[in-house]
Amino acid sequence: MRKAIFLILTLAAPSFAIADHHALTLEANQAEMAWQITSIDLTSDESVITVERESDEGGRSYVSYHLSYDSNGNGGTYTANGRGYVDANTITSAYAAGVWHRDGVLVVMDEIVSHSDGTKTVGRIRIDPLARTMTMVQYILELSLIHI
Repeated sequence: MRKAIFLILTLAAPSFAIADHHALTLEANQAEMAWQITSIDLTSDESVITVERESDEGGRSYVSYHLSYDSNGNGGTYTANGRGYVDANTITSAYAAGVWHRDGVLVVMDEIVSHSDGTKTVGRIRIDPLARTMTMVQYILELSLIHI
């Protein structure tokens, strides 16, 4: 038994040493955002969900999510493209990819997003088709290597 424990610790030690050299920091990008679903297009290959919201600064944002199904149809992967129209001269964009699953009638999505300003975020989305609403929480993603 001692030899087995020693072997497990010997094999695991390098993993712990490597993990100590990396840090993942998540910082809330902003408060939870509420979106309005404008359309849901269902096909046998994918679902396309389109949402929009008015931003706090007065602009408007639109996002389309393309959800592919896994073998049982209760989850899968997705990609998304978004545009933010801040004012007459300013447009932002974002590209996202992630995984999704059903939680009852809700669709829950976890994503990584690349924004046009160079920011990377991770997020959690909940879509309620009955209420035609979507909520999104995003966190700024910073991965840094810690040098010894």
